[in-house]
Amino acid sequence: KFRISLKKQSQDNRWGVIMIQINTAFNPFRMKASRSEPVNLQVDLKNDGDEGTMLTLEVLLSKQLSFERTGYKTEARAKIDKLGPGERKRFDFVIFPKAGTRTEDQPVEIKVTDHYNDYNHVRKEYSKRLSLRVDK
Repeated sequence: KFRISLKKQSQDNRWGVIMIQINTAFNPFRMKASRSEPVNLQVDLKNDGDEGTMLTLEVLLSKQLSFERTGYKTEARAKIDKLGPGERKRFDFVIFPKAGTRTEDQPVEIKVTDHYNDYNHVRKEYSKRLSLRVDK
């Protein structure tokens, strides 16, 4: 497994301290395009802050990758109504190569939006860029 960890902190007098930890892992850590075998992406979110929060998780793939074998879905979204202090939430995504995927590093972007009151109000946005190695 290949793990990347990222901590971001937001401080505002109105809301206290919100710190979201984002950990990711690819398994296997590189994709074999010739076999058309998928790679699993695991995303762990942890609230290291002192109060609960409402989050939206988005995973955006390059045009060479897809969340479906058919090759059309390049975005995935999940909403977390409540992530309490110290609480952790895990998401698993399966990533497939499209036909003709180039053998190079393919970008994967993870966006986490911290909301307040409802999903229409944004308190803080976090972004993390990953690179998935694609071999023949």
